[in-house]
Amino acid sequence: MRRGRLLILFALIILFGAVAVFLFLRGVTQQPSEAQGTPAVPSDMVQIVIAAQDIARGAEIPPDGVISAPFPADSVVETMLTDVGQAVGRRARMDIARGIPITENMVTDSPGTLLGTGSIASIAIPPGMTAIAIPMSRLSGVAYALRDGDSVDVVVAMLMVDIDQEFQSGGPDRTIHFIDSGGTLITGAGCTDFVQDENGTKCTNPEPPPVGRIVTDPETGIQLYAVPSEAQRPRLVTQRLVRNATVLHVGTSPLTDEPAPALVVTPEAAGAPAGGEQPAATPAPPPDIITLIVTPQDALALNWAMKANVDLTLTLRAPGDTQEVETTSVTLQYMVDNYSIAVPSKLPYGLEPRLDALVPPVLGNDGVPAPTR
Repeated sequence: MRRGRLLILFALIILFGAVAVFLFLRGVTQQPSEAQGTPAVPSDMVQIVIAAQDIARGAEIPPDGVISAPFPADSVVETMLTDVGQAVGRRARMDIARGIPITENMVTDSPGTLLGTGSIASIAIPPGMTAIAIPMSRLSGVAYALRDGDSVDVVVAMLMVDIDQEFQSGGPDRTIHFIDSGGTLITGAGCTDFVQDENGTKCTNPEPPPVGRIVTDPETGIQLYAVPSEAQRPRLVTQRLVRNATVLHVGTSPLTDEPAPALVVTPEAAGAPAGGEQPAATPAPPPDIITLIVTPQDALALNWAMKANVDLTLTLRAPGDTQEVETTSVTLQYMVDNYSIAVPSKLPYGLEPRLDALVPPVLGNDGVPAPTR
């Protein structure tokens, strides 16, 4: 009888131990699954907003365009967004690549309308650089092939003449030097027409008579005045002025950074009767100006060239081309020496009619054709 009670007690102990082990194992298995459902962020990490896809400048950020991800707390700056709601629905102020943390200066609620936010164009200028606008035509602008973000060089062409260093007047020097009876040098100008009044003698001819430099006849040894038959011919020189500049914008920048709304023109709005022919769309004028990102020193050089009416031509570079190729100024002497150009001989015959200037061909698209009926 006593042995039976001991067996019953021993069985109860085994049963209670099995139940305790079962409950313990069940709690251990449920704890990891609950932790996986709501992951806890470590204390040294902070949730920030990261671009989940490439976002173009000016585009509205969609809900799936950004995600929240952990980031080391010691690397977080105050401008980083920490809630996706701070980015969704706003517009990107620059091109944002996938995986880039989004900061406050990368997005805006209404570009160009918020005071103090500045322009979107200024965001694209690297520190230490500046932007300057220069004129552009179809010929100087690589036939309108340029787009925002391209790399270009700026080539200049200018005419040079000899001038008097003291008076900064163009040659040849038409000043006549006289010596009075006392041997004193007198400098004056020739006067063919003059009037005399109470104020003295006044020269009235529009220009002084042509007087050239003194030359010696090689045969007789007599000194003669060599009177020039024409004004001094300027000398042409071309050279690269700016290298590897970035195109910030082609054409005139809009006064607002908001994308232009789509314009739907109905026949009634255009003045045409309903059901009639659709009015012809007016083509946008070609760009006549371009904005470049250059160094401050290059900006000064370009500004001087524009004020001096120097011819500017843009040349397009390949993407990612950063080669520093040195160039040599091109003059008439350089062309003759390096391109095997023969100097024409003086012949007893010539062309008729005479050719005094090169006439460039007329490009058909430069003129606006008359409308045909």
